[in-house]
Amino acid sequence: MTRALPEGVRRGLARLAGLGRKSAPGLRVLTYHRVNDAHPRDRLSVPTRAFAAQMEALADSGRPVVALADALPALRGEAVLPERAVALTFDDGYADNHEAALPVLDRHGFPAVFFLATGFVGTTATIERYAGCCGADRMLDWDQVRELRARGHAIGGHGRRHRELGSLTADEVREEVLGCARDVQERVGERPRLFCYPRGSMDAAARRILVEAGFEAACTVRPGANAPGADLLALRRTEISGDDTLGDFRFKLDGGFDAWHALVQRVRRGRRG
Repeated sequence: MTRALPEGVRRGLARLAGLGRKSAPGLRVLTYHRVNDAHPRDRLSVPTRAFAAQMEALADSGRPVVALADALPALRGEAVLPERAVALTFDDGYADNHEAALPVLDRHGFPAVFFLATGFVGTTATIERYAGCCGADRMLDWDQVRELRARGHAIGGHGRRHRELGSLTADEVREEVLGCARDVQERVGERPRLFCYPRGSMDAAARRILVEAGFEAACTVRPGANAPGADLLALRRTEISGDDTLGDFRFKLDGGFDAWHALVQRVRRGRRG
C-alpha cells in the first residue's frame, strides 16, 4: 500500500497510524528474504548495495546484533536482554543468501538464522513466486547450507514445500514440520531449534506439532518487538523490503512502522475474510 509513495509520506503515514505511541521495547527481529539485483521491483529482494548500507548502518547504530537462539533465555525471563538488541533472519533459502548476504554478515560479525524450505534445497525448483524466471532464482544447495552453519549462522525450518500450515490437515503439517526437521538433521548434522511459519500461517495444531518436532521458538509475520515473556511460538518480526530507503531502514529499527504494518495486515485479513 505504501510502495510507490515517497519516503517522507511513508513515514508520515506510519507516524499517523501510531498516533504518537512509542514502540514497545524488546528484541527486534529483522526479516529478509533475498539480497540480489535481479528483481529491482520485487518487494522481497533487497538490492546488494542497499543491504550492505543497511548492515553498515546497523553496525554504526550501536545496537547489539544477537543470535536469535541465544536470546531465547532472555525472552523466557531467565537472563537479561541487551538493550535495543536486534536479530537477523532470512526466509526460504535462496542461493543469493550465500552469495550476496553472507560476505556482508561475516564482515560485520553478525549472526543470522536461515529458515529453509528444505524440499527445494539442492533442487532445480524454487518458490512459486519465482518459478520459471531465471537462474538467479535458484535455491541454496546443501554444501552452501553447511557452509552457512560452519560460519556460525543458524539453520532453521520453514517447512518442506513452503505450504501455509494453517490450511493443512494435522498429517500434512507433520509432513511439513517433522520432514523439514529431519532434512536439516540428516544434511547438517543437528536438529533445528527455530522455525518460521510460511507466510505467517499457523494454528493451535501447528504449534503443538512444532513442539513435538523439538522446535523451541517460531517466527511470524506480525510486526513489533519481543519483550521478556513473549510467546516464543509467535515471535514478532520487522520485514525489510526491497524499496526501503536507508531512512526507512533506520525508522524500522526504531519501530516506526510497527503500527502502520499492523494496520495494513488487518486490512488485508479483512479483505480475505
